[in-house]
Amino acid sequence: MELDEFKAHWKTIQDNEFQQQKIPSEKLKQIIMNTTDTLGHLHSKSAYWKKFGTATNQILLGMLAVVSLIMLIKGIYLHRIAGILESVAYLTIMVIYCIVTIWVFKRQEQIFTIYSGDNVMVTLKQTISAFRRFYLMFNIIYLFLYPAYFYAVIKLFLPYWHPSLQTIFITCALATSISLIGGHWYYKVKFFKKLKSLEENLKYLES
Repeated sequence: MELDEFKAHWKTIQDNEFQQQKIPSEKLKQIIMNTTDTLGHLHSKSAYWKKFGTATNQILLGMLAVVSLIMLIKGIYLHRIAGILESVAYLTIMVIYCIVTIWVFKRQEQIFTIYSGDNVMVTLKQTISAFRRFYLMFNIIYLFLYPAYFYAVIKLFLPYWHPSLQTIFITCALATSISLIGGHWYYKVKFFKKLKSLEENLKYLES
């Protein structure tokens, strides 16, 4: 759903709500306008990251395909079948990371469109709960996916670095922590502040 269609849809909801709710029309109009602007903003931001994330991960997938071909040719030429299998395992992890990340961005965008029903209160409840479930799922997925991804990157693209296994694990743990903390900070600033506004609107409608 494009942003213009999104706003037009909410204009229709606004007209319906004026007929259904017993809240003063000015207050209801304020709530609906705030909800429309907030959801539109979150949808727009999610759409941007979906496009950016999809494009970058598709590029990465293309690069991985080239790397796979080079390693396959090199492995066959040097008769290193074991090395090929190991590289394939790391490449598989990175491909899974790309596919999951593309899906995550798409899912995030969908949250701010699929629950745009004909009732503001229901829409707010569904959107807020869906986003909180999504955020929990996001952190659980990447809590396990990040370490595997960073490990694969180190083993695949830093072949001349030979640290101990403990050093690699510590590096992956640090990279994972930084990524999760950075992601949490971003969502806290860009999404949860807006989500709080939606929750305030919902509380007023329920009161």
